[in-house]
Amino acid sequence: MATWGVKNVVAGVLVTVVAGLSAGCVGKVDTYEEGLGPKELPKAWPTENGHALRPVPMPTGEFLLALPPETTAQVLCQAVPAERWTQLMGGPVAREVEHGESCHAVGLDDWVRISVNRTAVTGGMGKAKAVTIAGRPATLVVGGAPSVVEVKLSDTDVRVLRIETSWTRVPRQDNKDEGLLLGLTESVLNGAFSPGPKLPAADKRDIIERKTVEPGAGILDAPLPEISWKLCTQLGRALGIPETDTEPYSDGKCTATTVDDSPVRVEHTAIRTELRDAPVAGRPAQETSGELSVLLTDNGSGQGLRFYWSGGSKTALRELAEKVVAPLLGS
Repeated sequence: MATWGVKNVVAGVLVTVVAGLSAGCVGKVDTYEEGLGPKELPKAWPTENGHALRPVPMPTGEFLLALPPETTAQVLCQAVPAERWTQLMGGPVAREVEHGESCHAVGLDDWVRISVNRTAVTGGMGKAKAVTIAGRPATLVVGGAPSVVEVKLSDTDVRVLRIETSWTRVPRQDNKDEGLLLGLTESVLNGAFSPGPKLPAADKRDIIERKTVEPGAGILDAPLPEISWKLCTQLGRALGIPETDTEPYSDGKCTATTVDDSPVRVEHTAIRTELRDAPVAGRPAQETSGELSVLLTDNGSGQGLRFYWSGGSKTALRELAEKVVAPLLGS
């Protein structure tokens, strides 16, 4: 189990299709957002820009703010139990990760997007009101298209939890946006932001404290500081240098200096292109402009590592990557 603590949640996607068109409904449209589509779920799911939910660990404390983007979106969709989604949206719901960075849900009458945003936007919107949700300050704006709620998640981090919703068919006479937004927000906060550790402090260069962390379950879906600690642990061992010659960063990166003073960097990254070079530790890899990229998983999240060694040969870089990747994959 990762050092930051998880509670494994395996949530499936409720994709129940309601057959038939509503009486009086005009022809089906391509979009299910703010259109006049039929009262049914999309038959093609996930959408062109989305992919299905998969099992992910639920974070604790402030580590929702430090997960890889695709993992964050998975968590946001699954922190709310399927039964609660159905209750809040008044019927069957289809969920997906959209564009690898947000949770997208469609019901019979409403759509929802949930994301963690770097800046708040509700401050500049009209008819906003301050509310408290699960003990946290929030700003709520209803009656627009979309209606929005934003919640401040940390005293030391500017990012906010943002949930927006609007109708999928014709506007309803009774606006239920407020209840839906408040209910979803409370469920997300309770499921993915429960009491636990705070984010490690970072200096002006974004370097965090050093910590020796064994690979354990690897680095897939782990918070970025946890990834940095594991990368530094393995990088130091692979290079045969002391821990003090490595520097972990808050964003899933570790740098080191070799015995001959040449810099090395390894960083967690999203890989979306096909990798065609010889594999590293059995995983797809690609060498480009002195860098070596390795895809760690086939689950669609694109989680991978990128290696760079100034002064190191291609052979040396590949050997280094093998020594780092293999333990993180449990081999």
